[in-house]
Parts: sequence; structure tokens; C-alpha cells
Amino acid sequence: MTLAYPPFTPEHLRYRHCPICAGHLVNTWDDDGLFRPRCADCGWLYYPPNVLGVAVVVTTPDGIVFLLPPGEPADAPAALPAGCVEFGETLEEAARREVREETGLAVEIVRELPGRLFRRECPVGPMLQFCFVARMIGGQLRDGAEGRVATFRKGAYPTISPRREGSRYAWAAYLATGGQ
Repeated sequence: MTLAYPPFTPEHLRYRHCPICAGHLVNTWDDDGLFRPRCADCGWLYYPPNVLGVAVVVTTPDGIVFLLPPGEPADAPAALPAGCVEFGETLEEAARREVREETGLAVEIVRELPGRLFRRECPVGPMLQFCFVARMIGGQLRDGAEGRVATFRKGAYPTISPRREGSRYAWAAYLATGGQ
């Protein structure tokens, strides 16, 4: 039997057996009138989660921090520090951690940018992304697993890669608020 998962559900989120008792999953209508996988043995009902993400515009005395990941187009080579919110983290904690991991900098969150980006077609699962502006308060700028890291001044900002939809969204929100 094929279980009722939305077509955009990544393979790793398509349970085949109950994660509680390893029982057989069947399709069933839930109390909200939605068709969902349910365990025929223990009654566990699967509510597929959205993934939370963050993207961060980091300001320093020398300008804005951009990542320059390998393999991005030469005319649009940049990205912002970004990633998934880990289990139990607040959005702000995730934003600080992602910046630290990807740039070596310690930051203070200044504000959340307006709007949110929801992407159904994301490799880790449907993602709801929040965007922040943060100010460097310490650390040492360094390259990381995402690639080279560099600071750019106004008028010399690199173009963000079209493959980095979350970074593009955060950058547009930052610019729309006057870049403050």
C-alpha cells in the first residue's frame, strides 16, 4: 500500500513503519479531515513537520559578511550564513550558531527582518525560514565548510547565487528595510 504523503515529502520523512512500536502504518482520515499515515497497532498518527531555517545578515565595522561557496556562478558567487534550526534551539540561538560555524564570528542578534520564506521543495523537507540582522561582537573571521568568507563594503556587495533562495530572500528583506 502507498501511504498518503504529500508529493513534496522527501524520502527520509516517509515513514514505512511506526517509530513508536514498529507497527504497520495505514492511511486514515484524522480529526481535521486530512488523510494521514497512522499506526494500525498503537494508533500513532504522523504529522509531518516543517523544518525551521534561519538566514543572517552579519554587520561588522568593515562591512557585511558574505560566504563564497565553491561551485556557485562566477557572476553570483555569494550566500549569507544560513541553516536549519536544530531540535530544541530557538531561532536566535540557531542564527548565532550558524554564523559561528560558518564564519568564526560571535554575533548579537539586532533584529528579525520582516517576512518569512516558505519553501515546500527543500532537500531536508518543507522549510519555513526566518531572517535576522546580527552585529559582530567577537570571534575571528575564518573560512568554513561552506567556503570562503569575506567582508564587503556598501557599493561592492557581491550578487547572491540564484541557488541560494533563502539568502536572496534575507538580503532583499535587509535592503528593503534600508540596510540598517
